[in-house]
Amino acid sequence: MTPRFRILVLAAGGLLVAPVALRAQEPPPTPPPPQQELVAEREVFTYPGAGRRNPFKPLSSGFDGAPRFDQLRLMGVIFSDDPSASVAVLGTSTVQISEDGSQVTLQEGRAWYLKVGQSLGNIRVVEIRREQVVVDVEEFGLTERKIMQLQTRRLGGAP
Repeated sequence: MTPRFRILVLAAGGLLVAPVALRAQEPPPTPPPPQQELVAEREVFTYPGAGRRNPFKPLSSGFDGAPRFDQLRLMGVIFSDDPSASVAVLGTSTVQISEDGSQVTLQEGRAWYLKVGQSLGNIRVVEIRREQVVVDVEEFGLTERKIMQLQTRRLGGAP
């Protein structure tokens, strides 16, 4: 092999290798970003509340500042033949009588005047009778119908 032929073969080999070397230096093309659809999902809870309190509702009933059923007593009834005109007097005052009946102690409280359909604390007045008031009491999501009795002398109340 002559030196000239050797130079020619080397030059031809260099020309063949140069494009490959140049291609290796170029950065690879970046693939296009995948098309993703954003979906916002909200988890919804349901509870079969047949006769049970819903555990997802707060225990506080939202009757802040108002007395609850066990704190109230029926102090009086203004009765009318027209049911929409009758008024129940509910209050938080208490009367204590000593065992021998010689001392009566009154602990004063507030009083509320309610008609049928009105609410106070966790109760709603359903019906007003001459010596009774029928109320719906809501506790922990359950409603129970109760009767508040007016304490008279005949029923063992204070003189």
